Amino acid sequence: MRLLAIALFFTAGAAQADELWRGFYGGAAVGGGDAHSTWVTDATFGTLDEQVEHKGQGAVGGLQFGYRRPVAGPLLLGAELAWYGGKIEDRSEADITGADNRERVTKVRNPGSLAALLGIAGSRSLLYLRGGLAFAQIELQAINHQVGNVATWESTGYGWTAGAGVELFVHKRLTLGLEYNYARLKMKDQTTVNSGGVEVRADDFKTNVRLGLLRLNYNY
Repeated sequence: MRLLAIALFFTAGAAQADELWRGFYGGAAVGGGDAHSTWVTDATFGTLDEQVEHKGQGAVGGLQFGYRRPVAGPLLLGAELAWYGGKIEDRSEADITGADNRERVTKVRNPGSLAALLGIAGSRSLLYLRGGLAFAQIELQAINHQVGNVATWESTGYGWTAGAGVELFVHKRLTLGLEYNYARLKMKDQTTVNSGGVEVRADDFKTNVRLGLLRLNYNY
């Protein structure tokens, strides 16, 4: 009975949904998330066997822009580009026997996505799934506080994302929504020269990013 009631609710609003949810939209979002990252480096002894694992948290805020189109009754299809400025960071002392005062840093910055959307629209509400390409700026550091050497690797991580959300009309063309996204990113192996003139590597970077967002959209 509960499933039938939900189905009737969305079916009853299908005609209005065709107009309310059709077209372009854009808006802003704020939220936060966490990232579980792993990588390996040769920054201390020159052998590529030091494992680094970080679990960071941080806040994000940014913009999204997209298009939605009803395709059959309450069903909607769409596409969206989203970009959120912010930083999810963790740092820790390297656990290396015979090498004290070494620090490792992982920063996942400015996550974004280009995703397809599939939704079910009601007269004033929208439930949707999203999935597609994810990206973020990655910065890794290996710091030797004994002598002051710093190695920094910077590049873009790419991967996939999947998530879900809900939106409600709160005033004419304005909608307020909640969204959850999960992304898995990888970055190509990196080589750099540290501040002491030594070439060092950071390989096999992977991260799992989770974001929770409060979104406000204007429907054009």
